[in-house]
Amino acid sequence: MKFNGAKIKKDFELVTRVKRLEDDENKIKVIEFNMEGKKYLGDVLDSIPFGILNKNRTGVGATTLEIEAKRNSIIVCPNKSLAYSKSKSRPDGLLQYVGSPIGDITSSTSPKDIEDYIDEINQKISDGEDVYKKFLVVADSLHKVYEVIATKKKSLESYFLLVDEVDMIQSDATYRPKLEDVIDYYFKFPPSNRALVSATIKDFTHDQVQEEPMLVAKYNDKEERQTPYQVIHTNNPNLIVAGYIQERHGDGEKIVIAYNSITDINEIILLLPEELRSRCGVLCSEESKGKVKDYYVELVDKKLEKDITFMTCVYFVGVDINEGFQLVSVVNADVPYTLLSLDRLTQIRGRCRHKEGVITETIYYSTKDSSKYKFGNLKMDEYRSRLLKKADKIMQLYSTMNGFIEEEGEMKDEFKSLFDKVKPAIQSYATETMGSLEVSLTRIDIDKNYKISYFNIDALVEMFDLLNNLYYKKGKLEEECGVGIGDTIYLEFTEEQERCRRIVQGDKKERKHELMEVAKEKILILSNEDRLTKEEIEQLKREKGQKDIERYYDWVIDLYEYVEINELLSFLGKDPESREYRNYKNGVIFKALEDTNLFKAALLTRFPVSETYYSTNDIKAFVGEKVEECLHRKVDNENVLTKLFKSFFTTKKGRGYKVLNVGNDKYPNPIKRISTNETYRYFDIE
Repeated sequence: MKFNGAKIKKDFELVTRVKRLEDDENKIKVIEFNMEGKKYLGDVLDSIPFGILNKNRTGVGATTLEIEAKRNSIIVCPNKSLAYSKSKSRPDGLLQYVGSPIGDITSSTSPKDIEDYIDEINQKISDGEDVYKKFLVVADSLHKVYEVIATKKKSLESYFLLVDEVDMIQSDATYRPKLEDVIDYYFKFPPSNRALVSATIKDFTHDQVQEEPMLVAKYNDKEERQTPYQVIHTNNPNLIVAGYIQERHGDGEKIVIAYNSITDINEIILLLPEELRSRCGVLCSEESKGKVKDYYVELVDKKLEKDITFMTCVYFVGVDINEGFQLVSVVNADVPYTLLSLDRLTQIRGRCRHKEGVITETIYYSTKDSSKYKFGNLKMDEYRSRLLKKADKIMQLYSTMNGFIEEEGEMKDEFKSLFDKVKPAIQSYATETMGSLEVSLTRIDIDKNYKISYFNIDALVEMFDLLNNLYYKKGKLEEECGVGIGDTIYLEFTEEQERCRRIVQGDKKERKHELMEVAKEKILILSNEDRLTKEEIEQLKREKGQKDIERYYDWVIDLYEYVEINELLSFLGKDPESREYRNYKNGVIFKALEDTNLFKAALLTRFPVSETYYSTNDIKAFVGEKVEECLHRKVDNENVLTKLFKSFFTTKKGRGYKVLNVGNDKYPNPIKRISTNETYRYFDIE
């Protein structure tokens, strides 16, 4: 007998209860199934059932069940520690890890590694062995497996895709945007070949996910909930945590601090005495490795490498630590992505797999500053609806552009090129603000189409709920945790803390410059080998750890054909402001245009090198007219048009502006000329 594709064990009678939609009883909302005293899913089923599985508890063996299932599986894990440890869970070595280096894996998984593994398993099957292909994949690397197997006949039908800890992907997509790609791949698989799994399933805004069958495991015994040792409200989480470490580090017990903010972790480490800093480590994503430098550690063999270990959200779920420790969880309500739900606090505690559990658990938290979060009287459902409406309007704008392009005849390519520039700008500015966090409401999916970012909306709604309930005012968290409400610990923001914060901010700038220096060396190698192309630069941009300098790569792509590469990289290495770069780019492009170009020729005719001074009104009128006529932009701002004029010419100011030279002498002479009828494609107009 089967339950959503999974065989029920012969000696087990599965009791189910069906809940139907109130407005349509023909549609099933949820199917609950009773574990009847069984501890592990493998005691009940032979594999993971398809659909959304709310296992309701951690440690019930969902991943292990799919590893042992007699079928080909792709198991997506939220972090590489979990994927790596699970890939080592069988002595036969026939589980394939897919991700970046960790432990004894010294290089990122390549397409050839995946092909070789598939060939190895196929050979064993040909030899009569009862084996299956099992991929343990870090979420960011799922595309590697998909791109290999999707080329094979009926390949997707021959694999089961399990996305583990899907709630973490929902919550973390705001600052790990590639995570939402997982759901795109998920829907490439047949409905009976896919499952989303978590112990803490949250509501989904994604309309397709809402249609997936929902399965909920129920247990006869009540899960024992550990009460935190203490819950403390404070106005200064960083300083109080630094104090805790200094006070408690000598107890001979390790300390783990769960805090989802690299900036704040770095500040706390700096607040510690020198001798304690060397005993600190940070468990974080590889993307953040460069931000913590020598403090970066990994969790290998389920042991803590350092006495004092900070961990960010990639380690809050799914990993096992087989030793006892003092746990400190930190919520800084001024930093929205540090907010922790009760479920997430339980998951963090659950990382300790020592038989006696954590030694102590302390939660430090601050509460919402109403001046930083302005929600009015909105309820959670109203906020979700508002976000969806806003995102839908943005999607309508994209759709209107696409329709406009299709309606055009001879100017179709012209407008496509224009809108291809406009759409990313809309995406970057059409955001929702949550305190200091800017969250995009749309995204580009794996098929290069603009879509609503449902997981970002889910994350925003969760933050909204936490700020308006659990962290709205002092006492609510204590009440939910079942502990008494103590005095708030107020700590003044000290000069030393201010000094440490300045150093951290300076380190962030230094880190950015280091990244740019490394990028510069790679770009120069490409140039020396005559391989400098847009595609090669895009490839560098996609490498891990490059998010902080994405615009550096974009600007190189803009101008590498027209400016001598060393000169261009020297300018970009100064990390210019966007406005400074815009003037530079426009000046370079104007110089590079053939003198016969309609836009350039018109300006050269109207503003020749002479003793004549042109008023700002003259400049605004003529430059504005030609920008609208040739660049398809209507600009009325006098300052914008004057700056544009000054980027095109070397000028002297007097009773207006006198043209001394064609082209601004501050900007380099081009190494290549531009001959085009699509001048609008090249300029960046404010």
